[in-house]
Amino acid sequence: MPITLKDINIENFRKIFKRIVRDKDKAGIAAVQNNPDDLLERAKSYGTQYKNKSWGWSSNIWSRSAPNSVQINGEGELKLEHRQLMLNVLEHILCRPLIQVDANLGSPGSKAEMRCRLYCDPQFPDIAYRWSQLNFPGDPQADPEVEIFCIPHYLENPNVPGSREMLRVMRFPNHNYSIITVSSYQGECKKGFLSHWILHAYRKGGTGEHASLKEFTVRKRDGTEKRMVMCVWGLSGSGKSTHGMYVVNEYTAPLFREKFGIDVSEFIYAQAIKNDDIVAIFEDQVVSPEKGAWTKTEDVDKSQIGIYRAAMASRALHENTEWDAEGNLSFAGKLFQYRGRLNQNARTVLMLEDTGYFDGSVDSSEPLNMAVFISPGYLTDFAWLKINDVNFAAKVLADGRTVGHPAQGAKGVGEEKYASRYCSPFTMGVSSAAHVHRFHEFLKKREGTDNPIDVYLINTTGKVGTEYRWVEIERDGEPVNIPQPVFENKNGKRKPVGGTGPSIEETELFLFQAARGAVEYRPHPLWGSKVLVPAGVPGISGERLNALNPFTYHPAEDMKRLLKAQIETSKYYLNRQCAGLDKHIYEAMDF
Repeated sequence: MPITLKDINIENFRKIFKRIVRDKDKAGIAAVQNNPDDLLERAKSYGTQYKNKSWGWSSNIWSRSAPNSVQINGEGELKLEHRQLMLNVLEHILCRPLIQVDANLGSPGSKAEMRCRLYCDPQFPDIAYRWSQLNFPGDPQADPEVEIFCIPHYLENPNVPGSREMLRVMRFPNHNYSIITVSSYQGECKKGFLSHWILHAYRKGGTGEHASLKEFTVRKRDGTEKRMVMCVWGLSGSGKSTHGMYVVNEYTAPLFREKFGIDVSEFIYAQAIKNDDIVAIFEDQVVSPEKGAWTKTEDVDKSQIGIYRAAMASRALHENTEWDAEGNLSFAGKLFQYRGRLNQNARTVLMLEDTGYFDGSVDSSEPLNMAVFISPGYLTDFAWLKINDVNFAAKVLADGRTVGHPAQGAKGVGEEKYASRYCSPFTMGVSSAAHVHRFHEFLKKREGTDNPIDVYLINTTGKVGTEYRWVEIERDGEPVNIPQPVFENKNGKRKPVGGTGPSIEETELFLFQAARGAVEYRPHPLWGSKVLVPAGVPGISGERLNALNPFTYHPAEDMKRLLKAQIETSKYYLNRQCAGLDKHIYEAMDF
């Protein structure tokens, strides 16, 4: 019986898929290859083997397809273009078998365990294999809670309704499945399932966040010890993995002694890497969905020893990763190109055990007590701040202010960007405001206790004191003047002109000293005691702190104008990405 557009709706898609499987089985035709154990062997035929015996593959698209993705909450939102692509996918499935892989997000018995099933086109066994290695083993006999259909072919795709962007990804949060087409970038499958998991975590009483997780013990300035449970929020390419997986050891401790005259190994120890991407924060614990990590490896070296060690392991699985003249793995970004530019989004599926800092659990041993937001910028940002007001902290999270990176997409690289909660591409089913309000509740409950959630804002991949100019743009048909940094191209990369930025070690030293209570603060010149500026960081000179202070480069009146423009821009995006935000949070940055 032919499949027609009239048959296509959200509920019927899976019913028709099951009918196709049933009819094929009756005819003796293989419809589904159920959890085959030879996926890696199949994928080797088009993979690259490096000298260390690890394998890598290259995708046809080297970033996520956020502008090409839609969220469809119910039948009333289903447009002709959506139905057409759904029909095209079913027609494709009718003609060929699919690989089925079952895996669980969330460790066995965790607060947010979720059963998942991936159906993948058999021409792409590497996608199915790498995704299976990231996650916990699933049960093929159990009904999945979420399904994804991954068909990385062009299917004469229509455009996103009302847009010139090609429709590639459709997500159905209330029906627990997604469809991915065109792109063989593994991030589409990984983030596709994680988008459903973020909603799943919210339904379980937590908030799903785009953040890494690690633990360490700190010896505080008064000699007492404290177990730190640290999450680092940030959009792809902002440094979330760099700081979330940073460890002190024989390679990195000498850097601090040499640069700052500080032996950090004396007060930072018992480090445990838990996660580098998405977590669920509950009142009493942080839980992780994956047993491995899919990490950006651009410019990684031994100073980022946890990532480096795992990425260099023979069982690591690489994507868009180059080699050097001897055939060894290289993360230098000097060989591969994408769209005429040197590649800036090499990725690796790595095993947490191979970092050397995995304690066997991807979930925290205690509640969150250190929240670090990465909001890179060029104009108004200090290198580091402590957020001293829970409404202001929730506003920072709601904004998700960052700058564009090639890992996010080919457009807008280097430009200011707002992605609410650093997570708006992956949030569905409930509003971003609902997640922000829940996190705000956690902050308030812990405020004034002996174990509060300390919140920090860092500018680790941004710069301080760059050149800028005021330009006129249109917003909703109205002219608006906004400041924009001046850029130049250096070695194929878009960089802001002028300014200075904190090094990885400087930022880590600040975070370590902050955790042990050794940083001296003063109120922010405009926001007052809501926001604290570091006035003294052991190991970092006053001259360097001044260089990382935007007020050093811009007088107070100019800073006031720059910040007001930033606040108005943030509200413009909050109205679109985080509607319904509590007034006290929405206005927390006003001055």
